[in-house]
Amino acid sequence: MKVEVCEDLKANNIKLQEPEVVRPSNSKNHIFRKLIFPLIEPVPRPLGTIARKFLYPLLSKNWGKTPYIQAWVEILGVNNITTGDNISILRYSILNCNFKNSQLRLGRNVSLDRNVSIRLGDNCIIDIGEGTYIGPFTCVSGPGNITIGRKCMIASMAGIYAKQHHHVGSRTEGITIEDNCWIGTGAKILDGVTIGYGSAIGAGAVVTKDIPPYSVAVGVPARVLENRRTSPDD
Repeated sequence: MKVEVCEDLKANNIKLQEPEVVRPSNSKNHIFRKLIFPLIEPVPRPLGTIARKFLYPLLSKNWGKTPYIQAWVEILGVNNITTGDNISILRYSILNCNFKNSQLRLGRNVSLDRNVSIRLGDNCIIDIGEGTYIGPFTCVSGPGNITIGRKCMIASMAGIYAKQHHHVGSRTEGITIEDNCWIGTGAKILDGVTIGYGSAIGAGAVVTKDIPPYSVAVGVPARVLENRRTSPDD
């Protein structure tokens, strides 16, 4: 019976799909990277920053050129990180990307100030666009997908949390912050929210609903005070 089925498939020019080859994650290169990154992390500047600038792109093909990484930046799951050129990450920041099917993308010239915490989750993508700055002690956390656009300014101690907890469990919808947005000190962006292009969120605001483009929003929960519409090319 098995022979007849095979002959029938050949007669109809149907090709059998070859089984996918699953490569072991503990390859020599993977283990080498896991060993080298922690060794380089604590080396102080200027020697440490110079070493990391040249070694990180060599150790991971997904890293762009000339990263500026200060000492004591903790990086977990380096294979799940893709960066553009000239990124900057200051001391004591934590990038926890050690999850299944997850990816952190840092665009060209992205700058993470001191003590920034980025935590993904399983099946999570966090994408931070070109030229965006994230201030000290800010937390960006999955497991929902988070997209932060280009040239955004996120002040210190802000929180961007793509997860909702309920008495019956939790769910995720994701967060989108479009290009050229400004997020004030201590503002909180909750799951399921989109902040439109060119908007400004006041210090301490808690954003629970979508914010239209060019808006100024303040308060708890955040409400739109005015529209600051300018040229899209500003």
